[in-house]
Amino acid sequence: MTLRQDRPAQASTTMPAGAVDETSARNKRGARKPNALVALLRRLHFYAGMFIGPFLLIAAISGALYAVAPTAEKLVYQDVLTVTPPPGAEGVTNTISLEKQVNNAHEAFPDLDIAQVWPSSEPGETTRVLLIDETIDEAELRSVFVNPYTGAVVGDEPSYSGLGELPLRRWISHLHESMHLGPVGELYSELAASWLWFFALGGLVLWASRNKKVQQLFGFGNARNGKEVKNGGAQEGKDAKDTKKKGSGRRRLVNLHGVTGTWMLIGMLALSVTGITWSTYAGGNVNRTVEALQWRADPITTELSGESAEAADPHAEHAGHGGGGGAEAEAEARAWTPEEIAEQADQVLATAREEGLTGSLRMYPGESVEHGWQASERWTEWRTTSDAISVDGETGEVIDRLPFSELPLFSKLTSWGIYLHMGIMFGLPLQILLLVTALAIAGLVVLGYMIWWKRRPTPGATAGIPGPRTKLSTKQWIIVAVLLVAVGGFLPLFGISLAAMLFADVLLSKRAGHTGHVGHETRRAAVDGARA
Repeated sequence: MTLRQDRPAQASTTMPAGAVDETSARNKRGARKPNALVALLRRLHFYAGMFIGPFLLIAAISGALYAVAPTAEKLVYQDVLTVTPPPGAEGVTNTISLEKQVNNAHEAFPDLDIAQVWPSSEPGETTRVLLIDETIDEAELRSVFVNPYTGAVVGDEPSYSGLGELPLRRWISHLHESMHLGPVGELYSELAASWLWFFALGGLVLWASRNKKVQQLFGFGNARNGKEVKNGGAQEGKDAKDTKKKGSGRRRLVNLHGVTGTWMLIGMLALSVTGITWSTYAGGNVNRTVEALQWRADPITTELSGESAEAADPHAEHAGHGGGGGAEAEAEARAWTPEEIAEQADQVLATAREEGLTGSLRMYPGESVEHGWQASERWTEWRTTSDAISVDGETGEVIDRLPFSELPLFSKLTSWGIYLHMGIMFGLPLQILLLVTALAIAGLVVLGYMIWWKRRPTPGATAGIPGPRTKLSTKQWIIVAVLLVAVGGFLPLFGISLAAMLFADVLLSKRAGHTGHVGHETRRAAVDGARA
């Protein structure tokens, strides 16, 4: 290792000592002490970008695919989702009774029970009859597609959720949720969602801290210490000049990173919050909080009156008379037969329309003859509410109503958040917006790695960490502790990984101090912060 010999200090021969002292004093007066919390935030932004970035990149790319999945599904499965109306029936949805359509669908799979019926609601749209099929995933149903003009079965596919996701969209959904790795893979998406809000808000603070007016308003401290570094001596001046020469490309990347992140702020926060509600551990905390605060709506009542239940099953009143209790009687109540379900479907649809339910509907037969049907409006493009009713399938009498307007606010926000996140609520325009947002997030991750590469460490330095570790005040430590305990407790994967990063920060800072390589990196980071 060769040591560079410093040149004799020119200031001692060409500048009076008093002038040197005056210059140093002026530099000290002009440089505000850096904010230790912002310095820590910068380092955490770096650590998270390095280690959480890959998970966020995967989530963003798979999310971009999922954003366009609804439109892709319509194209790929067009042959079963749509039919051509016959001449003279262009504006008609059904020319064959729903009873006939349901019977034909069940005849195609006579061993399967009927779970739901989705009547055709637009000209050219097929009717779906969903069957319970134990040969496919337990979370899926067998969708049988029926031509509403002829009653012919045009195809069948496994489907998932109230959106009726078909295999292509479901495959992309699994990729986004878990990378097809099951419960273990779900941790990746929870980690990405748990950190996305931190990237967004933390990045905004760091971006704002570079503005002089914002520094003065919030006391961020002087992040632009370039003059102090350059006037500190001949070596510092040379470092600043070298950094300026090498850092021009990096400054452009930092500006692009900051501007893009600022424009994408709202989208990133929305995706983070809605994504967290689906996660395993953080999502479980959300559910427990909702239940504790009683923010969830009571389920709609489907239980039939005694007379209606007895009419459906004349032997129901004798159930359990052998000494069994009410639980046994409930267990002995028979299920509706496929023929009864088909026979009642038209009556339930007519009642739902009379009650004001519009658009595409989901109709569930009762779980037994003691329960009626439930009909609800499906979440489709441009729908912002979903009303539900329960109906006695034999008489058409309404049992209960659950208007969307009467749901608790949290239930409404949850529904809106889910269907915005999934690209459903506003159709293609929303899907394009989500696609752009997802690609922008992926671009931010890539830009972050490019910025780090531009600031890659000199031989022996510590991993290109941005700036030195600055001692926190008691108040600042309290802020960090609250973030770690309160937020980390609610978002466990965030808390665990944040604690690991704080611990790593201490170790790396000590290592840098012991090896003596912190000086050059500190000066370089200071100049970079001034010129980024």
